[in-house]
Amino acid sequence: MRLYFILAAILFSNASFSQNKYNPLSKPNTYNQADNPNYWKNKAPAGYWQQDVHYTITANIDETKDIIDATEQLVYWNNSPDDLNELYFHLYQNAFTPNSYCSELHNQNQKEINYGRYEKEGLGTVVKNLKVDGKLVETILDNTILKVILNEPLKSGDKITINMDFKTYFDTGSLRRRMKTFNAFGNTHYDGVLWYPRIAVYDKKFGWTKDQHLGKEFYGDFGTFDVELTFASNYIVEATGALQNRDEVMPASLREKLDIKNFANKPWNSPPSIIIPYDSLSRKTWIYHAENVHDFAFTADPTYRIGEAEWNGIRAISLVQEPHASRWQNAADFAAKVIQVFSEDIGMYVYNKIIVADARDGMEYPMITLDSGSDPGYRGLLAHEIGHQWFYAQVGSNETYRAAMDEGFTQFLTAWALTKIDGDYLVREKPSSKYGIRFTKDVKAIDSRVYYGYLRDATKYNDPALNTHSDDFGSALGHGGGYRHVYYKTGAMLYNLQYVLGDELFLEAMQHYFQKWKMAHPYFEDFRESIIEYTKVDLNWFFDQWLETSKTIDYSINNVKNTTEDNFEITFERKGEMQMPIDFSVYTNDGKEYKYHIPNHWFVKNTDATVLNKWHAWGKLYPKYTAIVNIPSGIERVVIDPTNRLADKYMLNNVSKVPIKVDFDSRIWNMADWKQYELNIRPDVWYNNYDGVKLGFHINGDYMNYHHKVDASVWLNTALLQDYNYYDYYQNEYNPFSYRFNYNTGLDKFSKHTDITLHSRILGGLNLNKIKLKKYDYSKKNMFYASFKSMYRAKESDLRYTNYKVWESDKFNNTASFGWTHSYKYKGGDGKINIELTSSSIGSDYDYSKLVLTSIHKSKLGKLQLNTRLFGQYGSGTNWAGESRLNLAGANSEDLMENKYTRAEGFIPDQWLGYGITTNHFQMGGGLNLRGYAGYYAPEINYEGNYVLTYNGTSGASISVELEFQNILSSDRFFGLPFKSYLFADAGVINTTEITRENYKEAFSKVRSDAGLGFALTLNVWGPLQMVKPITLRLDLPFLLNRYPSVDEDYYQTNRFVVGIGRTF
Repeated sequence: MRLYFILAAILFSNASFSQNKYNPLSKPNTYNQADNPNYWKNKAPAGYWQQDVHYTITANIDETKDIIDATEQLVYWNNSPDDLNELYFHLYQNAFTPNSYCSELHNQNQKEINYGRYEKEGLGTVVKNLKVDGKLVETILDNTILKVILNEPLKSGDKITINMDFKTYFDTGSLRRRMKTFNAFGNTHYDGVLWYPRIAVYDKKFGWTKDQHLGKEFYGDFGTFDVELTFASNYIVEATGALQNRDEVMPASLREKLDIKNFANKPWNSPPSIIIPYDSLSRKTWIYHAENVHDFAFTADPTYRIGEAEWNGIRAISLVQEPHASRWQNAADFAAKVIQVFSEDIGMYVYNKIIVADARDGMEYPMITLDSGSDPGYRGLLAHEIGHQWFYAQVGSNETYRAAMDEGFTQFLTAWALTKIDGDYLVREKPSSKYGIRFTKDVKAIDSRVYYGYLRDATKYNDPALNTHSDDFGSALGHGGGYRHVYYKTGAMLYNLQYVLGDELFLEAMQHYFQKWKMAHPYFEDFRESIIEYTKVDLNWFFDQWLETSKTIDYSINNVKNTTEDNFEITFERKGEMQMPIDFSVYTNDGKEYKYHIPNHWFVKNTDATVLNKWHAWGKLYPKYTAIVNIPSGIERVVIDPTNRLADKYMLNNVSKVPIKVDFDSRIWNMADWKQYELNIRPDVWYNNYDGVKLGFHINGDYMNYHHKVDASVWLNTALLQDYNYYDYYQNEYNPFSYRFNYNTGLDKFSKHTDITLHSRILGGLNLNKIKLKKYDYSKKNMFYASFKSMYRAKESDLRYTNYKVWESDKFNNTASFGWTHSYKYKGGDGKINIELTSSSIGSDYDYSKLVLTSIHKSKLGKLQLNTRLFGQYGSGTNWAGESRLNLAGANSEDLMENKYTRAEGFIPDQWLGYGITTNHFQMGGGLNLRGYAGYYAPEINYEGNYVLTYNGTSGASISVELEFQNILSSDRFFGLPFKSYLFADAGVINTTEITRENYKEAFSKVRSDAGLGFALTLNVWGPLQMVKPITLRLDLPFLLNRYPSVDEDYYQTNRFVVGIGRTF
């Protein structure tokens, strides 16, 4: 009899007091029953437990106030071995109010915050009348965490019922909130996410998980949701779970009117039709029931139109705003295909539906994804968010703690689905021009979604350890601080796990992990244990490297040596810190391929390659390995991993012959190819008055936009269209050819965030050579640099190129410079400070030095923008180069050589150049920047009684201010081009004699100033060419000069103007 009662009690407990057959699609709650195959108790790993929840929420969404007014009942089962004295709830929407942890994080990152109307009042989610088992309890609120102190402990194995009233406020502040509302073509759109008080997870690893919400990830208990949502009757609603009253809220006649096919030919973004007129007194209640879920979300919009497809009884439903319907016609079909791929390859989808919604977002919730875009561009987003139904919705890891567990796994699935459905290469929208179509290169899905994102940082030694708290990647916002690698590095890790295990074993191991941890809460250690458990392979070396370190893969082929007639020695070197097995292929002179595999441990994957002796090495142990192969016809080349799954950060040494791809430089943007060095060539035609037409070619090349960046041009100077009148005497002494060569590469292997630049040119009559070393700190806010530069004009005729005749021939102007640049942000703007010390150096024919301080700030003042520049220079020396002196009005001649339009005569009208007794009309930003004095000698009698020209000097200080006001005008565009209008004022002083300790107060000129109105037009559209640098043309009207030329009539004149290329600062 005693045994009977024990057995009955066990069965009674497992059935959770329910006598109903398991049915997740309708009431009552059958989640925690013995016949639910997805319930954790029916398949739990040994010693595992998790809590159960049953939410019942009734909510009214007030479209006139954007407020959810609701009641919530939560039945909470304590399945832990612990007695609980308190509970914790997440109130996620409190994160976006002033004084929140999220706001503080933004403040510390110098991000300006604009709060919405409710956020300003501290209104996110407000809870009232919270009771436990019918009794009021004490609560303590700490921003997004609500602590509930129980009147009595919740014993292990018991349950309690919590009731509360709450209001949650939609808002439109600038903080990145997912629960949002926006104007959808005159209607209010609602995304209801993280909208209700949600009990925190109590698990074996942490106990209560009480992380403050900082705008990223979240974590919840599995169970059941019964939710009623009341909206105005014109809203179309979808949500987590099965709709219980479909005939009432979505009768067949209405569903037919809303079908997406009815709007297949509707012009994009044209106004929506009105299918259900708005009536403020008419409302509908949408009733949902969901089991095996840990969250509940909804989306609602009067303009939603519906598409539907099905696979294996699972409904794929697309919701699209009617004005976007024409390019969402395949969304439901594509979603169904994604469900099929993941169900067949990873594990069967347990829910009855999947929603993909046009909701200006990219987020996932159980059974529903909030998306954006249009076909084909949205395919990657849909695949990613649907992938979260496997890793987030079904495998419910603690993504607040380790976001890689869901984001990274899903990023892997994104590439997997795109490849399975569309093939290796992305389906992308065709460029609008034939030229763009011709030169836009196809991109592999696996490269676009995984490898490029990871390797562009790994190749710089800048990828983080994955086993890092989701909110602790440099305390950065969004995907900054390395957070993006919870996506990319994790995706690369999984593809490299496939590379290690072989395709079949890898997929089986992933399926095992999914089945074991479906509807449960795994951590990284559980994933590791699950893979090792199934494969029975020691993979600790693999997971230790990928999860716990920032080690990277870099293998090279050092040598291929013919030792005997048919035998070859191939020497490999492990240059990176990470060890991996190696697949390589030998391609022969007669076109054959021989495949080889070098294990790094005892395990050998299933492969058709010839297996060689293992290379068991790490750290400094055995960095090199020599393979002996028999190739009768001789070796054409050797390639490491032709499948391109090994995430090697430097592929140039993975082939015995450096892989270089030469292509036409189309000026069309294409993703960098991590498998080879890219070299681009295009013709280059230029002109100046002395060389005439310059015919040449331009080359640029790099690896991953970082290593060995080359940018060079060579020209043959033809003298065609040369300005004969001016150059009669020197007509044939122009330089017969010109070149410009620039090389830059990273030095992160030796010093993080460091690069070196080598520059050489003979151009515009100037021989210039320069070397520059730059180092950034981790935040990229500080840069330190050192450089050496040599300038030389060999002969008298070289001086004829220049716009301003201040250079000397046959003299070296050699300088060394050391500097520091600090960039920073503050509320409402950003700033940059630069301090640079420059001095004449070895081999120079001049002797001078200068210390320069420049400070630039750009601040928003409502619709206005205030730009300021503070400048100061102290110079000393006995023999200054004329081209390096400090100019009163703008850039000196040394700086003009850095702009292609000003380094030689030919583009600026002669009459706008030069100096005289009144102002002229060309000004380039720089120097003291008193633009109104361009071309003016600025004569003055100094304190010694000497008559001096103050248009240049060696020391000075100035301030420039610009107040942009184009945003208060009707448009900031001019014929579709960016257009700026501003008021400006400049003021400064310059030395009039050599400065000494005795005269430093009197050694400067009187203050000169100017003020006026300016305009800047940026030419940034060049037809199909995407990578042509924009050009800004500037017109400044300095109406006011406080020290005007004697030939002028007054301080104020309306006919003064200066033209410039680029902004003054």
